[in-house]
Amino acid sequence: MSARTKWRMRAVEILYEAESRDETVDTVLTERSKRALDDPEAPRLPAYAEQLVRGVYERRGELDEALARAASGWSVQRMPIVDRNVLRVGLYEILFEDDVDTPVAIKEALRVAEQIGSSDDTSFINAVLDAAAKAE
Repeated sequence: MSARTKWRMRAVEILYEAESRDETVDTVLTERSKRALDDPEAPRLPAYAEQLVRGVYERRGELDEALARAASGWSVQRMPIVDRNVLRVGLYEILFEDDVDTPVAIKEALRVAEQIGSSDDTSFINAVLDAAAKAE
């Protein structure tokens, strides 16, 4: 697994944690930073992962609207929390990370979904990201 795939996974985990605890990403990032200072063995958050977390969090309304349009018949809130955060990270990369090509962003989102979600969800994630990318 590539370093960037791991960073994307970390971003999804942080977004998941913030959403499931009803906290801001700043709170979660601060807590994780404090833990990392207390425990030298704790992994540090790479800059790209933090960039994804902050970017998705700041633009989640815009991302959710695009995802809702692409996932005909599904509201974003009805999607499993892991799936919606994988979708948000993937779509954020498609729309706002110029150095990531759309097919790469989709493929990486599928890898993350397979690792931390359910392999049953990959078809749905693929279809939604593909439709959202074509619409934007």
